[in-house]
Amino acid sequence: MPKLLAVRHAENLRELGGYETKDGRKVAHRKLIRSASINHLDTQDKNYLSEYGIKKVVDFRSLEERNAQPDQEIPEAKNIFLPIFPIKETETASASPKKMMQRMQDGEDALQQMVEVYKHFVTDTHVRGQYRKFFDLVLDNEGTDESLLFHCTAGKDRTGFAAILLLNCLDVDSETIVQDYMATNRYLKKVIQEMYKKAELAGLPAESLHGIEDMMSAKEVYLQTSFEQIKEHYGTVAQFIHEGIGVSAPEIKDLQKIYLL
Repeated sequence: MPKLLAVRHAENLRELGGYETKDGRKVAHRKLIRSASINHLDTQDKNYLSEYGIKKVVDFRSLEERNAQPDQEIPEAKNIFLPIFPIKETETASASPKKMMQRMQDGEDALQQMVEVYKHFVTDTHVRGQYRKFFDLVLDNEGTDESLLFHCTAGKDRTGFAAILLLNCLDVDSETIVQDYMATNRYLKKVIQEMYKKAELAGLPAESLHGIEDMMSAKEVYLQTSFEQIKEHYGTVAQFIHEGIGVSAPEIKDLQKIYLL
């Protein structure tokens, strides 16, 4: 079970620490933290995260998302803007909930939008390059008691895919990796319910309500989309990380030295 951090004003903010590897080691706590948006953190939350050891915050969101809901600054932490998708997002690849809602209202299917996002995680050169930059930051996070927090808006897709890549590099088994991805559904349950209520009050049609569930939920069909693309273009997840993202075998050993106990 992932460990949720004790913040009051952020959702889906949790540890990657504690997961066991295939050879019996464990991912270190207070090193890698994944989250949804952190624009509502109050002073108590920010001080807690600072004391927890957060020294870097990596923001995967689009410029529009970042400007609309700026991160609250965590004391002593460097905030790094690393949008996974291009600044001018294409019509077929946006993981921004606001943009996806706009497209749903224009008649685009939410499930298909999500499938396109998960294809682009593998096939888009820019996206892969941004994840490579993320690995550079993760490799640089070797100080004792220094945590790196990475997030997007829901902490599900851009963040979830980053967690999948990291846990693969750290030799965590695939079942556990999928469980970590799917855990988002527990932690966003309240958020999804609130979105439903707002949508119902706004008089949105039933198909739009179904679209909210498709947009905000972690679904294995989304992961399967990425895995199918990986199999087609690279063969295995390990080969994708090596050839597609550009993480070398020595770098994976370095990651395991930094993050495994």
